[in-house]
Amino acid sequence: MIGVSMRTTINVPDSLYRLAERAAKNRGVTVEELIAATFESVAAAELEGVAPRGQVKLPLIRSKSPGSLDLSDYNFDDLLA
Repeated sequence: MIGVSMRTTINVPDSLYRLAERAAKNRGVTVEELIAATFESVAAAELEGVAPRGQVKLPLIRSKSPGSLDLSDYNFDDLLA
């Protein structure tokens, strides 16, 4: 975690704060530490162009020749057979 800190105030719904309190307790950290770790994770992922855990950033497979694929005539029922 980054050593220098800044004090700030954020407004969150009571239900979200209670959820954060439970999550922090489960991890054995304070709510402030949980929030800072979450901010750090999201900010680092954003800068690296990677989706945070639990989110998917598309495309999942990079293409050497990106474009469009016409699937209008594809029979998706074949996938279930």
